[in-house]
Amino acid sequence: MKCPFCDSDQLIVTNSRPTNNEMEIWRRRKCLHCGGLLTTHEKIDLSFITVIKRSGKRVKYNRAKLYSSIYHVVSATKKIDRGTAGDISEKLMEKAEKEIINLKIRELSSETIFLIVSEILKSSYPDSFLRYVAYFSKSIIPKDLLLSGF
Repeated sequence: MKCPFCDSDQLIVTNSRPTNNEMEIWRRRKCLHCGGLLTTHEKIDLSFITVIKRSGKRVKYNRAKLYSSIYHVVSATKKIDRGTAGDISEKLMEKAEKEIINLKIRELSSETIFLIVSEILKSSYPDSFLRYVAYFSKSIIPKDLLLSGF
């Protein structure tokens, strides 16, 4: 890491702590060359996870896709404005990512991600859960799950 003020690579960590969601670490750094202070936020990079699509295609995990799908169904809910929907979507996505990390596997099917997100939505936002199931029912959910009354 380089100092944004003087481009020196002589930085020390003066303070470090986890954030409230425990998915990020906040660090205060000081440049030994110019004395400049900066703050960094470090997140876990989940790009090591491979998502297996229904077609069999393998792609790297994409945080933006997960956020987009959650935001799409949450923002369509009545009485939730877009700013609040963004905050809610971020929190729900962090819960889902925490569960994905807890699985401790490198390959994950899109159906598994769907089930994780749908369970989180089901317990927190039932209206959004129904939209999520309706939106993805044709593309992701296996037919035997739909017939079983998921």
